[in-house]
Amino acid sequence: MKIIFAPTKLFNENAEYTDQGTLFESITNEIVEDIKNMSKSNLQIKYKLSDALTDTVFNYYQNFDKNQRHIAFDFYLGESFKSFNYSTLGSKERNFLQKNVFIIDALYGIISPLDGIKPYRMDFTNKKMKPIWKTEVNKFFESQATDTILSLASKEFTDLIDYKNFNLFEVSFIDCIEGVCKKVSVFNKQMRGTLLRYIVDHKIIKINDLPDSILDYKKHLKSNTIEYIKIH
Repeated sequence: MKIIFAPTKLFNENAEYTDQGTLFESITNEIVEDIKNMSKSNLQIKYKLSDALTDTVFNYYQNFDKNQRHIAFDFYLGESFKSFNYSTLGSKERNFLQKNVFIIDALYGIISPLDGIKPYRMDFTNKKMKPIWKTEVNKFFESQATDTILSLASKEFTDLIDYKNFNLFEVSFIDCIEGVCKKVSVFNKQMRGTLLRYIVDHKIIKINDLPDSILDYKKHLKSNTIEYIKIH
């Protein structure tokens, strides 16, 4: 079983530095060079950036070659990564994480947890990114000698996986309050990080070994959909 996870748009400025590169450096560099040639106004329009973000993102790419790399799982600072709490991992857990977990990303394609990444902003709302990465992503997972993939990412990322070639399980967390059950975005993100930490701590490599419950969310398996449901 291999696990896919999603990146976030927030970064930890105090994350560890590393010289470790990423798997698809040449493709990433081509994308960056294209963006470098855009004017600031075109960048804002194409990537639907707010006025407040435009300068920051423009500088990310103009200075991309100079910027230092940070360990990916330490650098991302979204809710899922806060819940995962990378900094408290032991060496055995870091090795398991590196071997079994992969981030699918619009700029880097696939990121291993200990790979070095630079500040950036890119997601798959830019529809041109999916065709660039889809073939490479599927070739990569075929090379991993696994037929089972557990997705702890949203559809935006999971949709790059070719369902015909893999036994893909998607996980979601559902909260039921006064009889109304729904996915709450922030809880989903937090619990994906919590579940990933459980998987890493317990060295889980099979779908059947996922916990029956976690933080009061009870597991329900429906074909290749895994729902963890919490009744408040």
